[in-house]
Amino acid sequence: MNHRPHRTRTLLGGLAVVALTATACGGDDGGTSGGSEAGGTGGETAELTTVRIGTLPIANAAAMYLGMEQGFFEEEGLTLEPTVQAGGSQIITGLVADEFDFGFVGWISAGVPIARGLPVCVVTANDATGTTPEDDWQLILTGANSPMDGPEDLAGKRIGVNALGGVAELQTRVVAEKAGIDPASLQMVEMPFPDMPAAIASGTIDAAYASEPFVTTILDQGGKIVVAPGAYIAPEYPLGNYMTSQQTFEGEPELVEAFTTAMNRSTDYARDNPDAVREIIPTYTQIPAELAQRIRLPIFTSEIDEDAVDEQMGFLEQYGVVDAAPSADDLLCG
Repeated sequence: MNHRPHRTRTLLGGLAVVALTATACGGDDGGTSGGSEAGGTGGETAELTTVRIGTLPIANAAAMYLGMEQGFFEEEGLTLEPTVQAGGSQIITGLVADEFDFGFVGWISAGVPIARGLPVCVVTANDATGTTPEDDWQLILTGANSPMDGPEDLAGKRIGVNALGGVAELQTRVVAEKAGIDPASLQMVEMPFPDMPAAIASGTIDAAYASEPFVTTILDQGGKIVVAPGAYIAPEYPLGNYMTSQQTFEGEPELVEAFTTAMNRSTDYARDNPDAVREIIPTYTQIPAELAQRIRLPIFTSEIDEDAVDEQMGFLEQYGVVDAAPSADDLLCG
């Protein structure tokens, strides 16, 4: 299941067109909500626009926090206000309810609401999986004494996932089918990522689809890898992205462009500075610095692999999450 050569793109060109159109059609004030300015430094006296972000307590959120630390958002006239949520569905609900301006979710989590007609869209990518079980940072793991050794052992097991119908559940079912077992036999148990190590240790679940830093926590408990779902499907498989509401995208294009510019800079910085990623993780999670130095890091990327996203959208329809799957183009703003 090889996606090379990829169709990849970023969205800043389209955002610029939207911003120019809005400027041509609008009045003279041109500001974002609250009357503050977004986009560029705006001079020494320019106010910063507060941007509300729904995010997750996992390692791949590091790029955003690094961007805040490095001043990339401030240079675009923004100050971020992150709120940690348990999963992508809560974040998307917050976008629709205007509780968040942007949200960090997975591609599967993005596809479900768009297939159901909710007014949200993706502004940029954030991360992808690794290439092997040795370097991947989202894994299905089990306890030290479990007889499970590989994906063929998933049949009939209770699998912890952070959100039903999301990235973890769909990728786990894809892996099961590729391994020749009935994906309907899997019992999905919804729980937050931080609860997974204890749930495996207690036997509440047989295995968990965990993300870093909880992968390393489970391995430290003596746990073992069953399979790396992303790498098992295809190397460097798209995972994380940032979304906004259609209302924000159409009504505040300068804000969207400023956020996307700063977020892409943050993602590039995270990719090029793994030591900085490890240093920032303890500042926004409960993860000790020593553990942050040992975890597997995501592959940070702002490029959108449209072929792989299209394939993931097909999983939504294949496993009955939605009646008709959207395409990658349907997901992207603009």
